[in-house]
Order: sequence, then C-alpha cells, then structure tokens
Amino acid sequence: MVEKVLTIISIQDEYLSMVSKQMTEIAGDLIKIRPISIKNLAREPISEGDIVLLSANFILPLVRPFLSTGVRCIEAKRGLNFVNIKKLLFAPQGQNILVVNDTEHNTEETIQALRETVFEHNYYAYAPDTPIPEQIDYIITPGEMQLVPEGDMKVINIGYRVLALETVFEIFEALELDCQQFFLANRYMKSLVALSNGNHAHKMGSTISKWTEYTSGKTAKYFFDDVIAHSQAMNDVLKIASKLAKTGDPVHIFGETGTGKRMLAQAIHNDSSVKMGPYLHINCAARSSDVLERELFGTESGGQTSPGLFELANGGTLCIEEIDELPVSLQGRLLQVLEESQIIRINGHTPIPSQARIITTSDTDLSLLVDEGKFRRDLFYYLAALPCKVPSLSERKEDFEPLIETYLKTHLHRGDLVIPPDMIRLLRQYPWPGNVIELFNALSYMACLDEKEITLELLPFYMKGRLQKAAVNSKPQEMDESELNELFRSIEEHGFLEESLAILEVYDEGKKQHTSYGRAMLQKRLEEKDITLSEQQLRTRLDALNQLELLNVRQGRSGTTISRKGELFLQTLRMKNKMSKA
Repeated sequence: MVEKVLTIISIQDEYLSMVSKQMTEIAGDLIKIRPISIKNLAREPISEGDIVLLSANFILPLVRPFLSTGVRCIEAKRGLNFVNIKKLLFAPQGQNILVVNDTEHNTEETIQALRETVFEHNYYAYAPDTPIPEQIDYIITPGEMQLVPEGDMKVINIGYRVLALETVFEIFEALELDCQQFFLANRYMKSLVALSNGNHAHKMGSTISKWTEYTSGKTAKYFFDDVIAHSQAMNDVLKIASKLAKTGDPVHIFGETGTGKRMLAQAIHNDSSVKMGPYLHINCAARSSDVLERELFGTESGGQTSPGLFELANGGTLCIEEIDELPVSLQGRLLQVLEESQIIRINGHTPIPSQARIITTSDTDLSLLVDEGKFRRDLFYYLAALPCKVPSLSERKEDFEPLIETYLKTHLHRGDLVIPPDMIRLLRQYPWPGNVIELFNALSYMACLDEKEITLELLPFYMKGRLQKAAVNSKPQEMDESELNELFRSIEEHGFLEESLAILEVYDEGKKQHTSYGRAMLQKRLEEKDITLSEQQLRTRLDALNQLELLNVRQGRSGTTISRKGELFLQTLRMKNKMSKA
C-alpha cells in the first residue's frame, strides 16, 4: 500500500511549522506530512499526483515552476484558534478592539473571522501610517507581537491563525481518506488545544513520530558555498565555522533572530567528519519540559521503546536550537549526556551510547543568562567553548544587494523583477529587525504580486510604517524644556540623579547593541562605571524610572529596556551639554 503524503508549502517558516504540527495532530497516524519552505523548493522535488497545501494562493506563481503535471494544490484557508481568546470571550460586551496583523489583507481577514464569531465587540484595523482610534480597550494580534504599537494597552496574542476546518475536509477528500465528519471535528479540536500550549502528541511505542521525522529531515541541505558572504563580517564567520566543523566538538552559534543560524549549522555538519550521518534538529522554544525530555532522551513503557533524538542522531549531528529556552530542569541532564556520551530513556535503566555531534543555537548571548542565574555555568562552558557569532544584516551591509539578487533569481525565479536605485536606498534605511529571513519574506511577498518593478506601494504595509517611524526617529529631536525640568525635579526628589542617569545610559547602550538587561547584569555594568548599588537600591531606582516612563520594566527573560521617552531625555541632555561646551 502506497503511503499518502501531504506536502505543505509556505514562505514563512513559523507558519509552516504551525500548520505541519496541526496536520500531524489531525492525521499524523494516517499520512506523512512533508513541510517545504519556498526557499528550499529547488532541493525538494514534487512528484506527479502529489497533494500540495499552499499557505496562500498568491504564492502559486512562485511555486508553479516546481510542480509537475497532475499535482493538486489546495489553498490553506485560515481560521482562529479560539482556545487562545479566553480573555476576549469573558470581556464585557462592546469592547473596542484594535486588530494587528502583517498585511492589510490578513488584518481584514482576521477582523472578519472575529466579527463572525465573537460578534459582541467592535473591531478596528491597525495601519502603521494612520492614527490609532481613541478609546481602544484591547489589541488582538495573531502572533505578530513585533508589529504591536508601543503603548500601555492590553494585548491578547491569539497565536498564528490555524487551518480552517473546511480546509481539513478538503485535504481528506483529496487524499481519499474515508473519515466521518465528527471524527475530523474531534481531531480538529484536539489540534487547537495542542497548538495553544505549544505541545503536540507524542506517540508512545512508535520508533519516531512522523512530525519529528519530517521536520528534522534527516539531512542537512546547506553548504558553506550556499552562504552569501561578500562582507568581511560574514567571511570571518565562515572561516571560523569551517575550522570548527573539523573538530567534532560541540559548537554554539548565536546571533539575532533571522540571521541564518540554522543554515550555518547545516553547513558545519556538511563539512564535518560525520557528514554522511543523519542531521536532526529540535527547537526548544514553545515546547514544555516534559515534551522536550521525551523527544531528546526517548521513553520506555510497558515493554515498548521510543528512541529519542540523541539515539537517532548517532553517527551524525543533533542541532538543539534556541538552547537558551531549555528549562533549567533539563540542563543538568543534557550536561550529563555530553560528559558521559550516553543517555538513559525516561522510565529506562540501561545506559545507551550516544555518539552524536552537538550543535546549539541561541538568539541571545548565553553568558548574560549565566550571570542572571538562568543558565548553568558548567553547561555554558561546555557548549560555548567553540562559539560562532552570526552578524546581523546591519553588520554585513555589503551583502545586502547580493542577498536580494540571489533570492530573486535563484530562490524565487524572479530575476526579471526590477528594484530601482531609490528603492534600494529606501530598503537600506529599513532596520530589518528580522534580518535575512525578514528580507527573504518581504521579497517573496513582493515577488508574488506579479509586478515588473518594486515601488513603495508594493512594500508590506508594516514596513512602510516602520520606514516612516525610522525617518522620524532619525531626525534630531529635543524634549520640551518644561518636560525636561519636570523630569529632573521628579528624579531629584528621590535623591539619586547621578545613579538614574547612569542606569539610563546603560540601557541606552544595551538598546544600540540589541540587548536587554536583568538586574544582575545591570549591577555589573554600573560597577564598571564605579557605581555600586544594593539590590533594594537598584529596585527603588528602576521603579521610579519606570513610573516616569523612562524605562520599560519587564519581568522574565525579555528584560528591561529604555523607552523612547528615555532616549529622548538622554538625547536632549547630550545636546544641551554639547551646546554649553561650545
């Protein structure tokens, strides 16, 4: 019997991962799930007669060159995961809701879905270049937290929009799976619950879940030659990485979100002595501790065994992504595996040899988490002995145009798409917080519009809003004299002006380096400025600066950052000091 396969294609890796998880929850025991990012289509052949699920119909022009005759394409219609909107369901009727999404079209779709179901409230579309309506009670966003406007408003993140039930019915019909509607409805509800807590079912007794098999892929697709490196910064990284690849020791790759850490990890594997072995990866983010433990170490139950990724990666490489999100409860067990080269499955007793090369990645510098007591120091020394930092897009400016050219010609087959010099200059001004992945997603979006030339109007609307904000922020600004004096008076009332200014300077320096600080790291930075404060003194000063809206004080790993008001306060002081010295 031929196994049925559903191929899922998307531009965004996050959406691809979410939909693949959802379909695994619904039909993982009936079909194989094969997720493919658009940038990998050239490496993943699609055969005649395959069933393909497209994240949206507008990507079809990019996908069509890779499709054989007879391939059936289904558009992934999207719905809301109502498991995540409990706060909205219990809110008083008549609330004013601002809806934030990545494009105008997606925003309107989200609003329509909300109006059809949670009809008790009033919904407004957010556009970065227009004023926010007054009297907004809540902001709702389907996973696009980075686009939420600044301000002290209640935000409900309902997570990425899920597959609509009607699409699930269409997929089952196309794959000729004979299932009753109530069966599909029950499994659909199960998938919503699983996605709401970042978990997905673990099949006891199976050698490896189909989800793990197909997301891991078993092979590394990228090589060092695939990395665009015209800049000195990126060439330096490749030189380091190629040397690290030959060692066989654990390698730690860190850098901002979207800088290409996964690509570099695969290139290291393909240039190593274990390149003929499997390449498996797992992402620690959005997985509970027990799920991570099962997937990494495997299980034994009632005579049945389920090997974990450490076993399955024997003779090859296991890449543990976002290791900074690994719970402290598992860090000790991971260190033991690395030191002893053996694992014991959950509920097992017999040690099993583990001969996998380990690569880890993180978005943050692990040393900062070590200083804050959130990452084991001994594990850090073991993993970070061979570090490799990937530069942000802003640090490799010479690669900007070559990346655009390669994406358009090689990955998107849109070498005919013209980007005028004035648009290149405008795109260079954009901050690209999502780095090369955001650049690829933006180009993919514009390539799908089937135009011959990129203009300002073709840019994703959130980019236009950020460009306008960047243009405003780049202009020298000063705080009003009366507001400046009032802030001085308020700080001096507490009697710690010098310490407060030093704290703001530390956070201003951190923001320029894309780093947030907890109190432990802040104390260390202040000591470097010859300022020593106790824990209580520091907390008092932070609370005061937070009340004056000069800092954004947040709990957890997100840390505290300087606010726009705080930046303007410091900028005004610097300009006044400069003028007084002139």
